[in-house]
Amino acid sequence: MKINKILIIPNAEITKVKNDFAVEKNTGEFAAELQRLGSEVTIYGQIIDEPNNIHVYKLNENNLNVKGLYRKSNKILNYILLYLRVIPEIVKSDFVYIFYPTAFKYTAFICSILQKKYGLYVRGMDDMQGKIPSLIYKQAAVGFCVADFFTDNINTIAGKQIAYTIRPMITLTEMDIIVDRQYEKRNSYKILYLGRMTNDKGILELLHAVAELKESKYRFELSLVGDGEYFDELKKLADHLNLHDIVSFKGATFDPQEIRWHFLNSDIYILPSYHEGFPRTLYEAMIYGTPIITTFVGGISSLMRDGVNCIKIEPRSIKDIVLSLTFAFENYDQFSLLACKATEMVSNLLETRKYSHAMDVHQYLNNLQKE
Repeated sequence: MKINKILIIPNAEITKVKNDFAVEKNTGEFAAELQRLGSEVTIYGQIIDEPNNIHVYKLNENNLNVKGLYRKSNKILNYILLYLRVIPEIVKSDFVYIFYPTAFKYTAFICSILQKKYGLYVRGMDDMQGKIPSLIYKQAAVGFCVADFFTDNINTIAGKQIAYTIRPMITLTEMDIIVDRQYEKRNSYKILYLGRMTNDKGILELLHAVAELKESKYRFELSLVGDGEYFDELKKLADHLNLHDIVSFKGATFDPQEIRWHFLNSDIYILPSYHEGFPRTLYEAMIYGTPIITTFVGGISSLMRDGVNCIKIEPRSIKDIVLSLTFAFENYDQFSLLACKATEMVSNLLETRKYSHAMDVHQYLNNLQKE
């Protein structure tokens, strides 16, 4: 069986790191697994030479090919050159795999013109509706999605089954599930947010809600774990709201044991995000048994059920955050039962979806060769 040459186009930039290039950890691990399964993998994109605490997976170090262009100051020229530069890479490839949504979406049409099959990894709400997304879905050979919400939407638009929901793109397995976690009412509760510090994650509303609750009878601490372009601004807001005694900014961590520790040492995980695909942190919270408060944006509602395995809050609502945290403080015994249901649900999910994302793509390509 011949080696498949796969061109991966992630939906984020590639970062120059000394003598190497780096991408987000899960993207790099996915590409490396595909290569271990027998494909020749190249990652293509816009290259930036700026510090990025999110991009920690080194590509050359892990024998992955990198192609692209350094970002130009003129945005229009930048994208024209990127689209021209990708053409020879598409020609040399057997299959192009596009992380979607992306600003680089017209690559799909170049693939169609060059009669190259392309697949989509759909992981977010942006750019899902309209004529151009519809054409991209209809012309795609296959799609792999992070939640049934996206899978159903693509199959409806395409008018046939081309999309499938994948196993969570996490390194955790059934063996990592905490089945005997103990929950107790406390005098003071530990709240956790773990994720990127950007202006669409709802952290601004979270800080205002915490400032309101600080004046109440409840005792609690909030840990914010992560980094991003909004980090300094959020720290300034926390200082302005006089939250230095109950809010701590921990910075980013990619160490699995540190992440596990944060979840196991927190009583509540909160995700007030404005939009998502299906975030890995919800899987982690369910696996480690941390009770969840979350918005139901993107694909979250495909697995989460308000009052069954989590508490739902509306995006941008300080009031909802205050009410949900108040409920958790007052009724922690009831709230913790939702965590047990969430752990049971994720256990069933991991049991029924055995193959990793890379294995699904590899199997698809093998079947394609047999046709």
